Amino acid sequence: MQFISKLVIGLIITSFAFNSQVSAAKLSIVTEHLAPFQIVTEKSIGGLSTEIVTATLQASKLDYALEAHPWSHSYNRALHVANTCIYSLAYIPERKPKFQWVGHITKSTISLYALSKKPIVIENLAQAKNYRIAVIKDDVTHHFLISKGFVENKNLYVMNNYDSLLKLLEIPSRQIDLVVLNDDLIANRVQNSAEAKKYKGVFMLKELTLDFYFACSLNTDKAIVDTLKKAMGKMEQQGINSAIKKKWQQQMVSLIELN
Repeated sequence: MQFISKLVIGLIITSFAFNSQVSAAKLSIVTEHLAPFQIVTEKSIGGLSTEIVTATLQASKLDYALEAHPWSHSYNRALHVANTCIYSLAYIPERKPKFQWVGHITKSTISLYALSKKPIVIENLAQAKNYRIAVIKDDVTHHFLISKGFVENKNLYVMNNYDSLLKLLEIPSRQIDLVVLNDDLIANRVQNSAEAKKYKGVFMLKELTLDFYFACSLNTDKAIVDTLKKAMGKMEQQGINSAIKKKWQQQMVSLIELN
């Protein structure tokens, strides 16, 4: 009996120490400006995805710091640094073994955009290889087009941020014909109808419908990831995530699902 009592006490102490270690670990949460999913201002980070992720973090009772950087910086931090998580990370099979996937946030669509005055017609992805296309470095569109045979500095050019992406179309010396953008992103980047008329979607990448996820680096403590998964799963069951999506629905053009 004395041995059993000592064993039980030992297990309790071990469990307490384990849980304390998990709760004490401070998570680094990284993202980018990608309105309306992540809306970064000088004072705050908001948006649809941010609301779902921060609600998950608060429900998990984990200490965290949220930062926004250019996508390539955030992506590589989440790829290599312990106790670092990222959103909104689009899922593609090539990325599956590189992260611990916490939970699904939402879906959206991607298209190739050109200046409206350009007589560009594209019926399939193979035809797009005849044009010069700009993408964001380490974005899912960058990785996807590389996997489809596009070649950097031949028909594919990488940029570090979305602010410069649309501007490229209007700089003749850069000779960029198309940019790849999330359809909700361009709707939020272009602030008025006159500006919006300057651009046109010429081809939707149906094969690349985005599944946005919350994910963590492989060397993030598994107990932390499990805590986040449990919190996010409970929010799904309670309809919290759906309620957040419905609140943002009026500002979205390609939000595919609300559940």
